[in-house]
Order: sequence, then C-alpha cells, then structure tokens
Amino acid sequence: MNGATEIVAAPKSIPQFNVNYGLWIFSFIRGGINEPVEPDQLPFREFQFYDISHMYDGEGWYCDEKGGMVHVNKGDAIIVPPYLRHKYGGIVHNYTEDAISFCGPLADGLFKSGLLPTGVVKLGSIRRLLPIIEMAMNCSRESQFEANLMLQKLIHGLYKEQKSGVNANTVPNFIDQLLTEIKQRPDRWWNIDTMAELCNLSTTHFNLVFKRHTGMTPKYYIDNVKMLMAVEMLSSNMTIKQIAAQLGFSDQYHFSRRFRQIKGVSPRIYREKFSR
Repeated sequence: MNGATEIVAAPKSIPQFNVNYGLWIFSFIRGGINEPVEPDQLPFREFQFYDISHMYDGEGWYCDEKGGMVHVNKGDAIIVPPYLRHKYGGIVHNYTEDAISFCGPLADGLFKSGLLPTGVVKLGSIRRLLPIIEMAMNCSRESQFEANLMLQKLIHGLYKEQKSGVNANTVPNFIDQLLTEIKQRPDRWWNIDTMAELCNLSTTHFNLVFKRHTGMTPKYYIDNVKMLMAVEMLSSNMTIKQIAAQLGFSDQYHFSRRFRQIKGVSPRIYREKFSR
C-alpha cells in the first residue's frame, strides 16, 4: 500500500525508574472520540512504540500494510507494534477509545516471544485499560510500578485468551470482570461513578445490573469482599493497621468501625475469639 506515512516518535527522555524497569507507559487516551471517516481519507501512521486502543463503544475499521481492511466491533482492541504502517477509525458510528502507548526492552521481549498479540483482538465491554491509565497518571515510583504490573497482567491475559480461544466477549461478562478486578484490588477505594464508567453504563443502569447479577448493592458487595479478606488476614501476624492499609482504608479506626458494623465485633475481639 502506497501513500504518505505519518511517523509518530516515542519520547526521547525516559524516567530513570522506567529505564531500570524496562517498560514505560508514556501516553494514554481516556474516552477519546473519533468521528467516522473513510479509510482513504486518513494517511498511514507508523508508531515508534507499542499502542493498545480499546474501542469500548462504537464501530470501526482497521488496516495495515499486511492486508485489507478489518471490521472493528464494540469491545475490540487494536494492538500495534513499532514500525508497522497502519490506520484505523470509525465507520457509521464514532470510534470511542481508551488507549495506552508504551515502550521499553520488556515490551520488546513480550512482542518477540509472541506473548504480545497484535492486530484486532477481543478485549470485551468493560474498560480494562482505564485502571492502568488511572494508575499511570500518578508519577510516583509506586504507582508507575503498579501500572507496569497491571499492563503486563493484561497482556498475559490476552495471550491466554487467544491461546485458549476464549475471549472477554463470551465469559466472563463485563460484571464478572469487574468483580474480578474488585477482588484483585482490595486496596482500591471503588466508587459508583468509576465502576459504571468501567462498564460503560450510566450509574442508574449499572446499579440495577449489578444488583440483579450479585443480589447486592455495589457498596454492600465491596464491603463484604473486604471484610472476608480481613477475616483471613486476622488469622495472620499482620497488625490491624497493616490490614486496614491492605484493604484501602484511610486509617485503622475507619476500618475497625466498618468491620464492627458488618461483623458485630471489633477486629481485635474477632481475632481474640475466632482467629487463634
């Protein structure tokens, strides 16, 4: 395929922590909206980095120098490696996306080993890039480390889904995926707006779907998940303060009050009576 190619370079300056780690999430798009466009109206692009674009809403198309145009359905993601001429956009409806751009020798290793799929892949309805973007927006060493781990976990999950032939559009559904995220991130302080946004639903619709699916309100479900984990932690040598921090509470007093409301006794008394 001939025609002009737009070269998009990676930043030259990389934070030292990311250099040492070997992976840097340096750019992201959150809720970007691209209006429908005909393929011949867009030039080809060539990134000097890796890019994942998740079209969580709309309808689109994708093509690269290796073949013809591919239809992109709602819930699909486009993964592009460096130096591949490509272009994509909306068709009929807007192409609404979350996107992450990243680079580094660790990313190169994932790609060369075949662990990083490319082209159009199934990512599902839930906005799985959003938690990574939110973590990467914080420039602290701890947040950058966590964002890198979350991205690696996502890539590994996509590889397993492709290998097994199971994708996020079949099982689990978007609420099941959210429940998994909640259990894997007990330190995160979830709110209705964030969860609804992840599932691409209005808050009213999200509350109805969540309660129909779990039999509980989101707040009650999350509190119960945290308290079940707290019960397990109370049988360990962790202090009450450490448990509170692990579960995302601002301090141990807030945690103790909530534990008492749900379990009927304080964490200290529960440990003395039931965990020894």
